[in-house]
Amino acid sequence: MSKKYYFIVNGNAGAGKKKNIWKYVIKPELIRRGVHYHAYECSYPGHATKIAGQILAEHTGTLTLVIVGGDGTFNEVLNGIDDFTRVTFGYIPSGSANDLGYALGISEDPMQALSRILDGGKMYQMDIGKTTFHKDERFRYFAISSGIGLDAEACKYAGGKLKAVLNRIHLGKLIYMINTVRLILSYPTIEGKLVFVNANGELLERRVHRLFFLAGMNQPYEGGHLAMAPDAKSDDGRISFAMAHDLTNVRALFSLVFLAARLHQHIPGYEVVDARACHIMLKDNLEVHTDGETHGGQWDITIECLPKKLQLLL
Repeated sequence: MSKKYYFIVNGNAGAGKKKNIWKYVIKPELIRRGVHYHAYECSYPGHATKIAGQILAEHTGTLTLVIVGGDGTFNEVLNGIDDFTRVTFGYIPSGSANDLGYALGISEDPMQALSRILDGGKMYQMDIGKTTFHKDERFRYFAISSGIGLDAEACKYAGGKLKAVLNRIHLGKLIYMINTVRLILSYPTIEGKLVFVNANGELLERRVHRLFFLAGMNQPYEGGHLAMAPDAKSDDGRISFAMAHDLTNVRALFSLVFLAARLHQHIPGYEVVDARACHIMLKDNLEVHTDGETHGGQWDITIECLPKKLQLLL
């Protein structure tokens, strides 16, 4: 029997700017090639998680799961998987930011991305991240990044009418930067303790004052190709923890310009620490996100790397 592919399709990704990709590009090509497939279309936020769990529950053995959607859809699917050893992933980016596809070199041309999957592209053993919320011990997986503070707050307000308008003129990536600028001058910063776990399992404790954000980066980019950690790699068993602290709000605003220009070495109070994990303990709550999905105020979380957890066709 020929190989079967399971497609999870989110036509609303990127505010629906590429909603016809499945109907007019991918599906006809699958039929032309005689590919054995089954497709599931998402109808509401969180639906992709439910679908992924359903697929694994209803089918035995290993399978190939292809995600057609944006970074958020990929994240939802990750969090519906209870056994990563059974799944090979394919990804056809169709969101507004597409930070994951950009970092991994996946074409935004859906036909090219599909062909790489069907023609047996190389297998990439990718790390994923895991964020644990210690107040109730819930956790979420992430493929791109998880952060606490300003970057999470910007994600919180990244939807709505403005993003839809920007997506229509192909400027959807700007929404994250606009929100960051809007928030930064009045953002409350908080003291905290960070405990990093290095490659040898040793602990490194840091005290920070006026923490603006800490972003655990599994990929170099978030928020529409903003290079938070330019040297981050998703196959080295580490998370690159990018953080800004001990700045005034005005200096933080000017530093944002250097960050956008990828001139990180000129940003005072900005640093990147590579580690297996970081336990973050703050004196008050700050917003947390995983791949742009926000989880409310948290003060005690751990962000860690799960090495080579995911098999992805590139």
